[in-house]
Amino acid sequence: MPKKKKSRGKKTAHPTLFVFKGVIRYYEAGSMLELHAQVTPEEWDEIVKDTVEYSVFLNCLKETACPRLDEPWTTDDEWFRLQLEVSISRIRNIDPLKLAQFNVDDIRRQFSDQILKGVDQVKALIKDLRTQQAKLNNISVSEI
Repeated sequence: MPKKKKSRGKKTAHPTLFVFKGVIRYYEAGSMLELHAQVTPEEWDEIVKDTVEYSVFLNCLKETACPRLDEPWTTDDEWFRLQLEVSISRIRNIDPLKLAQFNVDDIRRQFSDQILKGVDQVKALIKDLRTQQAKLNNISVSEI
């Protein structure tokens, strides 16, 4: 049986999505392992923490906020959420003990509680804005 030839060309780099200092970033050069090798231990700790928390936050938006606000969860939203899940999986392969220190259920509970409180406030604001808009629609231009 003939041997398969290995491609000598460089593999296409797939940017790695992560969160650092509250900002979503892409490591264009490639893998999470390469990123890990280029940052300080303190930066790595912050990347892991921020990425985990943001991923949980997105899941809470999808599961809690969108249904309560009657907002659609788009395919772009889902792609972004899945990319963060891939990043967390890569982090787990590199540093499972670092990832294990986070209790995702507690983080989810905190975000869900905040979102539910916020959703009720947003619904009240939307209701007020619609009421004001309806009043404005009934006022003629000369009255303004």
